[in-house]
Amino acid sequence: MAIHEELEKRARRLAPMAIKGCFEDEAKYLFEEVCCGSRSLWPLDPGSLKTQDELRTKFYSLAHEGMWAAQERFLRRIGNHATLSPSEDALYRTAMDTIAWQMLGSQLCFARRLYREQRQPSLTDSNLQSVIKAARHYRERNPDSMPLISDLTTFVQIGDILAAAPYGGLSILEVKEGQKNHEILGLATFYRQSGCEHFKQFVSETETVQTVKQFERVLRQMDRMDFATTVISKGKGIDPDSNQEIDIPEPYFPMEDWDTELNKTLDGALDRGWALAVIDDCLFVGAYASEHMRAASPFVFLAWLDKFTGGESSPVVRLIDCVREPLALPIFAIPTSPERIMDVLFGRLHVCMGISIPCFVKACEKHGITVRAPKNKSERNTINSMRSEAIKHNGHPIVLERNGKVIIPASGIFVRSLFHYQRPMSFINTMFDNA
Repeated sequence: MAIHEELEKRARRLAPMAIKGCFEDEAKYLFEEVCCGSRSLWPLDPGSLKTQDELRTKFYSLAHEGMWAAQERFLRRIGNHATLSPSEDALYRTAMDTIAWQMLGSQLCFARRLYREQRQPSLTDSNLQSVIKAARHYRERNPDSMPLISDLTTFVQIGDILAAAPYGGLSILEVKEGQKNHEILGLATFYRQSGCEHFKQFVSETETVQTVKQFERVLRQMDRMDFATTVISKGKGIDPDSNQEIDIPEPYFPMEDWDTELNKTLDGALDRGWALAVIDDCLFVGAYASEHMRAASPFVFLAWLDKFTGGESSPVVRLIDCVREPLALPIFAIPTSPERIMDVLFGRLHVCMGISIPCFVKACEKHGITVRAPKNKSERNTINSMRSEAIKHNGHPIVLERNGKVIIPASGIFVRSLFHYQRPMSFINTMFDNA
């Protein structure tokens, strides 16, 4: 009975899910605006964008114009005071996330710096109107730019506006309204510019408790904004919350993807009703298109995957989960055609994915990587201090070792394989190369 209940629970995790079909025209409109604003320039040689300033500005201006139109459409929908359905909310936020990921060059290492693992505020929040006003004012003054309102996304949680300009790079803006907030902002700005600890003490001794709390909160916001922009622009910084030093390797090492396998699997499912793929001997993918196969897909997929897990728990997800996973590549940005994106979004294709931990261990060993248990206090302390859970095999955390270098992988690395389409072993080998 317990085994049956556990299978039912896992199957519910993979149950087909889709956006309501009545929103497909809206989805196509948003995709076109967010992803294809610069379409008229696509026939040009991409290298010319680097050498011709005027052409580069035009390219970004067109792209940002489409993004801005999509954001304004979302804001008009919010403004009509009717409650958004879950399908609408997911669809519009997917569009806004796609804008943000394009600004970040689709780099997960940058997106993570903007995400604080918090719940996004309600779209009826009173502060939203002042942020909308600020974004529109910014756009008027910088017509080639794209000021994205953070609260409209699922993951941008530092600053009120993430702004991009053709030559200005990225900037993070905080919007304050009310005389008192402006006064506190002035105090915080003076302290940060002067670095005078006596001034900070003076504020704590002369202002109200509420003002001091707000002053400290603004300072933390400023530190987080500086950290995020520094990491994005320079690749280095110290997280003000954890004091952890972040160092993104330079030069950038591109990782191998499984885009080709993804598209072959999607096309194969549409041709014959279902299709399967295995990536790097450990990432299992099942795509289901026919009605009866979609209905049975959770059980069919788990029956296949479980043949390779040895009874161990394995991470399983649906491709469409990317519409609600903050650090997943948005569905508008997945490496397939617009037609396939719509098929997945509206339930004509259901895709299940899972990683077999025993197969992952064997794949590592096949690549010359030793997989073992932690063998000293330092390694055990590292595991205990990790933000996400360490990958476990046979109930114990694993340590990877190659040529004297040691890596303790956390379960979060699977986000890259499942939601960013990076080959698991390419990512692991890149980690060793950069260690």
